[in-house]
Amino acid sequence: MITKIWYQISHLGVKDGDSIYQHKSIIILNQLSLLGILLTLSMSSFLYFKFNFIEVPLALLSNSFLFIFVLFLNKNYYTNLSKILISVIPTLSLLTASMYAKTQGITATFIFYIAPRTGLMMIMMVPLFLFGFSGWKKMLLGMSVTLIAFLFYDFWHSLIGIYPQKLPYNPNEYTAFVFGTTAQIIFIVITVYLVQQINNEYELKVQQQKKEIERLLLNILPEEVADELKQKGTATPHHYSLVSVLFTDFKGFTNIAEKITPQEVIENLNNCFLAFDEICEKYNLEKIKTIGDAYMCAGGLPIANTTNPFDTVLAGLEMQAWMENWKKEKQAKNEPTWELRLGIHTGEVIAGVIGKNKFAYDIWGDTVNLASRMESSGEVGKVNISETTYHLIKDKFECTFRGEIKAKNKGEMNMYFVEKVL
Repeated sequence: MITKIWYQISHLGVKDGDSIYQHKSIIILNQLSLLGILLTLSMSSFLYFKFNFIEVPLALLSNSFLFIFVLFLNKNYYTNLSKILISVIPTLSLLTASMYAKTQGITATFIFYIAPRTGLMMIMMVPLFLFGFSGWKKMLLGMSVTLIAFLFYDFWHSLIGIYPQKLPYNPNEYTAFVFGTTAQIIFIVITVYLVQQINNEYELKVQQQKKEIERLLLNILPEEVADELKQKGTATPHHYSLVSVLFTDFKGFTNIAEKITPQEVIENLNNCFLAFDEICEKYNLEKIKTIGDAYMCAGGLPIANTTNPFDTVLAGLEMQAWMENWKKEKQAKNEPTWELRLGIHTGEVIAGVIGKNKFAYDIWGDTVNLASRMESSGEVGKVNISETTYHLIKDKFECTFRGEIKAKNKGEMNMYFVEKVL
């Protein structure tokens, strides 16, 4: 319960759109305010009930209201104002309390010379935590006010006739000194601890965000290409002499898409493409892109290998098998389905990254065009391959020669259906 309340108060004024540094500085400010409330309440209570002091406890209590006001400002997103207030006002409060109490005849050295100086040194660090060097003007403003108060502390007192004096030993003064000094040391230790905890928390968040960005980037680019982009800012195009390109397209997609809701279209299409993604990963293929209801992937890049014709054909067979099961499930529910055409060709390609803002990994060459013709000249439920691919995989797969099939802009081409693995 206490932990939850502490967390909620600590995050007052934190907005999702702000930078991580802004989040950290606001949380530090809120936690310093909470600590300030606890410290001022405990010290004012001690000084009042133990020594019957009035003026200093009142000054401390006024700081408590300041800290509460800071939390209120943060809750309403006036964070810059709250930072300036907490950087400057405690300094003025310490000076005012010490001078006012001195004019009332109180002579404790701790109250007028030790505690304020120690407190001013602590307060001097607050702007550094809150503004950092990125907000150096505001940081220097807050620190300079406190520094001037510290360096000219005796001068401010002399203006109203207060001068340092050697006082006899007073047990009450010694007790107050020990208590106050201990409280200030504890405050410093807790502050440093909280700052470290906040830094650790946000360092972890940064690492998690970095991993998420890496994951998203690897969904767009191959790992090797992504690494090169991060290191050099550009990715060098590469020539590959043996790449198997696979194209798919859904027959009947357009007609069915007109009869069902857009949500159902996307849901069904996404289910199919997710299955294809998993199959590509299984057979070490690189997904290139989707265009409408068409899916394109390739084996043998970005790391060249000689097994990609076999891997790509195996992936094609598994995609058709998955589609057959998907169709049966849909038909059992009396839901509309589409069918899959699939074509593969093997040859040489150029691969690289295009674009600047929305870059993409793509491949070019006649191999890509021929693979597309294998798909468009194929039949649903079949894996249609070119003669080149056939000669590379014929010892491992049972294939059926289709004869010379006319392909758009390519003339007559020998094509084969892959039936099964031998």
